[in-house]
Amino acid sequence: MKFASLVSIVCLGFASIVVKADTLTLNNGTNDPLGGSVQIYPYSFQLNTTSGTSTVNLMCLNYNREITPGESWSVTEESIPTGNSVMDREYRADAILYSEILHPPTGVSASEIQYAEWSIFDPSDLTGNSLFDFTARILATDALFEASNQQLINSGYFNQFTLYIPSNDTTSGPQEFIGTATTPEPSSLMLFGSGLIGMAGMLRRRLVRS
Repeated sequence: MKFASLVSIVCLGFASIVVKADTLTLNNGTNDPLGGSVQIYPYSFQLNTTSGTSTVNLMCLNYNREITPGESWSVTEESIPTGNSVMDREYRADAILYSEILHPPTGVSASEIQYAEWSIFDPSDLTGNSLFDFTARILATDALFEASNQQLINSGYFNQFTLYIPSNDTTSGPQEFIGTATTPEPSSLMLFGSGLIGMAGMLRRRLVRS
């Protein structure tokens, strides 16, 4: 997500099962400590639902759209798709990367995970970008690989995540975001922890071999 004159943010896509319609209002993003003109996770939002208002930290899914602080838009909260389409797999990869940015593996920065996330939907926009480094590319590759793991899909691991899809989803904005489901099931929380440990170990092995 880019922050131009005020703030630019970036995201994209369609999705799975609609849960409910709500409103997001952008508060702010987080300056990337590695530099660049974009901001990275966490993006702070005010989320308005039929049950009240809360502040949530979300992760952006695209690099090529712009929004500004104070901007509001309607969204549908949707579950992570479990189908076999390319887009279904990409959303699952987004969820895996989001789980990693919550607890970054040793030696991996939040910036690298955010750029890996952006590369899932917008790889061509990151060509030549120095912040989309070797580690970020490995993160993206591994997330896409794990997103096809049928055992992981069947386990219910992805139930703990929520997609925030703009009701008026266009190529210019607003963005798509991902967050943690409001009330994840206890079994999903256990899978979440074990999944993080497993993926962190896999990433460390890949980095060592490389």
